[in-house]
Amino acid sequence: MAKWPYTTQRWQRLRKSKLQQNPLCEACLQFGAIEPATAVDHRKPINAGGDPYPPLDQLASLCANCHNLKTRCEQLGEDYMKRGCDVYGKPLTGDA
Repeated sequence: MAKWPYTTQRWQRLRKSKLQQNPLCEACLQFGAIEPATAVDHRKPINAGGDPYPPLDQLASLCANCHNLKTRCEQLGEDYMKRGCDVYGKPLTGDA
């Protein structure tokens, strides 16, 4: 169930602005894929000291799959944006 701040009008306005600014999933774009964004995520989670209502550049537009994977990685203490490979097959983890 959604909880504060996601139930506030202020968050809904911020979310709408971010999706208007970046309507495509920012994570998928890094891999050369084009997917519509359906979620807006805090780059720094609120429970890690992130601002509940940050500037738009501190939010990420994500598709549902990327948002769920990012949330799961945070729960496991992993860095989501360093997983996988780029469009040329080069690992993003820094491993060769």
